[in-house]
Amino acid sequence: MASSKRHQKSFNMMHSENLENRRINRKINKLKVEMAEISEQQEYIKLGQKEMRERFEAIDSECDQLKKETEQISHASENVQLRLNIMLNILKAQQANDFAKAADLTCSLGLV
Repeated sequence: MASSKRHQKSFNMMHSENLENRRINRKINKLKVEMAEISEQQEYIKLGQKEMRERFEAIDSECDQLKKETEQISHASENVQLRLNIMLNILKAQQANDFAKAADLTCSLGLV
């Protein structure tokens, strides 16, 4: 009888170990699936980050280009304003019959 109890106890331990091994294997398989999903999500995030970085670089490049164009427009506007001021002074000099000054201003207009 003692032998049969030992045999039963041994059987129960093996059965318990098999159950425990199956539980562990299920957990391992579940973790593998979760790790694969996480890996896929990380790739998706990396792709999104790359796209965002490219968009920001494009926006930054456009911003630099707009800044250059704005500076060129501002410089051109300053030149136009300067020329208009000289033309106004030419008209004032002509009205005052100061033709020498008007001639000098006309020459300077060609330099601007």
